[in-house]
Amino acid sequence: MTRTAPTAAELALAAEVGRLGLTATPHQLERWRAKRWLAPTDQWTDPATGPLRPNIVHRAAWLALLSRPGRSISWIGWMFWAIDDTEETAALLHRALIRTIQLPLRQARIALTEIPQGDSDAAFDVRQDLAARMLEGRRAIGRDLDGLLRDHAGTAGITLPCSRTVSNPFDTTLIRVGARLLTGGMADVSPENSPRPGAACGPGRPSTSTGSPPPTSPPTKPEPTCAPCPRWRRDCRGWSAPLNGQTHACCARRSAHAPRHPPPS
Repeated sequence: MTRTAPTAAELALAAEVGRLGLTATPHQLERWRAKRWLAPTDQWTDPATGPLRPNIVHRAAWLALLSRPGRSISWIGWMFWAIDDTEETAALLHRALIRTIQLPLRQARIALTEIPQGDSDAAFDVRQDLAARMLEGRRAIGRDLDGLLRDHAGTAGITLPCSRTVSNPFDTTLIRVGARLLTGGMADVSPENSPRPGAACGPGRPSTSTGSPPPTSPPTKPEPTCAPCPRWRRDCRGWSAPLNGQTHACCARRSAHAPRHPPPS
């Protein structure tokens, strides 16, 4: 495919990025614009003064720093979409989030229509079965570096304080709760089933670095703490939530504002 000759603005921006010790070619600038990570060319300069806007040079420099041959900048591109906060970038971010959230369901061959709505015991049991189905044959990835450190410290007779956060984002307990959230929302997860940051530092801590999630006792249906609130998507025209109707907003979020740019229908 024949490429058009670079414009004066593209050459000027590439030169400014080069002065910062980075490299950005006109072809890269064109690709970043196409992905909406970089503003259109007509927004690069200040009509009153003429030179390139500092925020455009700053964005191009970050993109040049993050870009690697054959690799995507992944979710960092989502951050640029959120920062720009336009109708178009909000829609792109919305679609990317939906695809990512639904990925575990697609991998488990679970259709959204299979997830029952409602607060009945039968619907709850089906959702828990679907959550367990998502975990079948799933191997925990990542290493529990915090646990390894505590093991070595314990061998040396050193007792470390408990962590205030979940040290391993791939902990099987956390993944199991995430599966329940995906099929039923917060209404299907009781406080007793939620992981506690300090629980992983006590004696007899199970290893979560490899293998499938260990068996656990069946989850209990949480008692409702407030009347179900209307789903946020009902207050935002055109929104298509990836989760089912069991996902309720808590009472504290009832007055939350709708997004600045609702995704188009």
